[in-house]
Amino acid sequence: MEKTILIGGKDAPDGNDFASGAALHGRKVFITSRESGSVLDSGASALEWNHSSSISARSVVLSCINSASRLDEAVLVFDEVFYAPKYGEPGATESNHVFDELILGYQFLAAEIVSRFSQRHYSSDASAPGKLVFLYKSNVSQAQAVLNPNLHTGQSLSKTLVAASAAAFRAFAENFAASLAESEDCVPVLIECDSSNETARKDNVLSGWLCDYLDSLDSLKKPLTAKQKVSWIKAGAKSPGGFSLFR
Repeated sequence: MEKTILIGGKDAPDGNDFASGAALHGRKVFITSRESGSVLDSGASALEWNHSSSISARSVVLSCINSASRLDEAVLVFDEVFYAPKYGEPGATESNHVFDELILGYQFLAAEIVSRFSQRHYSSDASAPGKLVFLYKSNVSQAQAVLNPNLHTGQSLSKTLVAASAAAFRAFAENFAASLAESEDCVPVLIECDSSNETARKDNVLSGWLCDYLDSLDSLKKPLTAKQKVSWIKAGAKSPGGFSLFR
């Protein structure tokens, strides 16, 4: 049966390639967007999302469920490389904007997704918990470049606000996953990658690998341990069962 996946964080149209990869791997895809009502070339549906609004986060999740009648997986993408050139240095207006866009929005959406997963009739079936993925694509910060100039490869460095938001995303993901470690309704999955990661070079390849990885979790003889649920996995890694995901 086709699974339904919600992609949040890297909004359409910037997340179109990621959505396309998921669509090619047996998913009915929904992705957050600045505008509503559009359908991407991949067949994914765009859902309007106001990052600073908890009501908007609820609307995104409900719209997905009302349209597909189910929600099996959700992926929150924090692409630090993408964000780096978009935001500047601290200041009253810029700081508030970044807090809403890169911190608060993820927290609102994650909480709403888990709330819906806890209502088991929204999951694929009673034995398959929902899966919440925190996907972090890291970038070199200004501080790291000062400490080690060799790290600066020419792409935009993460300035103060983006670097701080990335750290906040990691901390939130790890501790939110820890709060779900014993949950029967939701399996947290933490994925990280940097610019040297071959799987992450193209978003459609990355999302394709991720879908295969999530499928492999349903076939495990033993469920993931609490430690596995709060540990970061490198994009491209084998499944916890030990077999390769590349076919």
